[in-house]
Amino acid sequence: MRNKFLPSFWQWLLLITLLIIAIFATETLVKHEQQHARSQQLRHEIASAGQLRALIESELNIPLYLTIGLTAHVQARNGEISPAEMHLLLPELVHQARHIRNIGIAPGNTLRYLYPLIGNEQALGLYYPDIKEQWPDIAAIIAQREARLVGPITLLQGGTAFIYRLPVYINANSYWGIISTVVNIDSVWKLLEQQTSEQEVQVAIRSLSAQGHPSAAFYGDERLFHDDSMLLAISLRGALWQMAVRSLTAPPDRAWPIRTAAYSVTVLLLALLCWLFMSRQHLRSSVAEQQRNKLQLRSIMDNVADAIITTMPDGTIEQVNLSCYPMFGYTAATLPGMHWTALLADPQRLDELYTATSSNKAEYETLGRRRDNSLFPLAIRRSHIRLQRQARQLLVLRDLSEQQRTEQLKQEFIATVSHELRTPLTSVSAALGLATGGALGELNSSQLRMLQLAQTNCQQLTTLVNTLLDVEKLASGNMQFQLTRLPLLPLLQQCIDDNKVLAQPQRIGLVLLCPPELQQAQVQADSLRLKQVLLHLLGNAVKFSPPNSTVQVSVQLRQHQLRVVIADQGVGISEQFVPKLFSRFSQADSSDSRMHGGSGLGLAVSKSLIGHMHGSIGYMPNTPQGSCFYIELPFDASIQPGQLP
Repeated sequence: MRNKFLPSFWQWLLLITLLIIAIFATETLVKHEQQHARSQQLRHEIASAGQLRALIESELNIPLYLTIGLTAHVQARNGEISPAEMHLLLPELVHQARHIRNIGIAPGNTLRYLYPLIGNEQALGLYYPDIKEQWPDIAAIIAQREARLVGPITLLQGGTAFIYRLPVYINANSYWGIISTVVNIDSVWKLLEQQTSEQEVQVAIRSLSAQGHPSAAFYGDERLFHDDSMLLAISLRGALWQMAVRSLTAPPDRAWPIRTAAYSVTVLLLALLCWLFMSRQHLRSSVAEQQRNKLQLRSIMDNVADAIITTMPDGTIEQVNLSCYPMFGYTAATLPGMHWTALLADPQRLDELYTATSSNKAEYETLGRRRDNSLFPLAIRRSHIRLQRQARQLLVLRDLSEQQRTEQLKQEFIATVSHELRTPLTSVSAALGLATGGALGELNSSQLRMLQLAQTNCQQLTTLVNTLLDVEKLASGNMQFQLTRLPLLPLLQQCIDDNKVLAQPQRIGLVLLCPPELQQAQVQADSLRLKQVLLHLLGNAVKFSPPNSTVQVSVQLRQHQLRVVIADQGVGISEQFVPKLFSRFSQADSSDSRMHGGSGLGLAVSKSLIGHMHGSIGYMPNTPQGSCFYIELPFDASIQPGQLP
């Protein structure tokens, strides 16, 4: 037997739930802390990467600009340069940049001028086509007429370096030769290592082909490109590099201190809560022992929120439950002996009340009167019983004030929210329409697809808001209808044309069938509201139709009713759901995983709109499968063409 002082099942469930919430909150806090630490590290890496990239680009682009200036000088001289001129010019250029190892000029692809010459004697007189490994790249540079940074390359005179090669053309078409600037790779790396050491980051660099294919890293650890290191491109004239940057300092791990503190507090709070539950159980047990006799004597009626009254056959109140006194504003024990009609606002309509409540299940709504003469809505159920072999009348009275107030608040809420949403939704939809229409410039396919998706969802939400407004207007009787004489066939054709955009992706055909004698038929209706109903029925038919099927719209004359039938070839509607088809918020599939969205209001609104135009709407199964929705409007022969008065 369970100890009565232990927590109950629900209290244990609450403790377990709180423990789960605490674990979830703690782990979420740990995760956020780790993300914050990683974001701090990432900001450090981003700042360092930007500085390192700027350093590399500035240091390696300076030799290129000097090479371009030398090329312009050769072109200005039409390629007529002298050794004395070069002996003066080349030393000046080399001394203007820190990383230039040498500059070579090769008229006709033969290296004629080289500075400094000391240490580079083996390269002087070199004919580039003789360098089998490098000539294909050099030939490509000459053919493309653009400067290119290549490397690292093993030099004939020893060592490795980067080389800027720039072809020289005289008069735009005549190839003169090539100018090469050898960049000292060691001094560049030394400068880069100094910066990475100061910023406490690790760097690796590799080159990318024109197609974006990476090569092996020529600086740093290749593994940096295969973990979570930050990657960024380095833009150089004639070369595309990629740099990986990772901080050497790991983000601080505060997970265990946070877990320790949080779980310690959680255990302490749960232990305290458990003790409180046990104390409460002990207290409840003591109180229950004292109140057991009183609880056994209480009447069941005292636990009912509605007022329950038993009267004598002549209507004199015999007993009332406790809920009756506050409902009518009387003090305890004052109602017995009074005639119960004193609780009604209009006692003269007692015969009508008795007739309406002759059945035990019938309920009559009227107005009640409180002791202070204030009135309130009241629902009455009446039945006849026998107590101690004597006939009695049993009355159950329910205050409808809160129910009516709730219904009014609901309608006001729907109207307020719908009105407040429609203006911003219209602005958003217009802005998205301008963006997809090209007002903000040309968009790529991905951007256009995302904006179109947002516009579609915005239009769906606008439709829902308009539907809610229609529901509110119909419920309050504020919707205006302008019934005019209008041709039916052009309106149907316009609705079909409006739905072709929805039907085209699934290759669904829309067919209009109308006998010749009804092609000029006219109806007395509100054109805007009738079009709203037809568009909804056609939209449903297209939405629930399988691909490559047909939706058929036909016009028929049945007695004195003009019927428009919209038939599809979908799965149809189950017989169990048909009675609820035109109820508000009713959907055959209301699960979260349903294939087609919707609010469940369209058919209810359509039924009300058609009713205000003196028509009707209905459903019947299609043959051999699918659904048929139809609307019927009065066919007035006097308004048809050729029969006007």
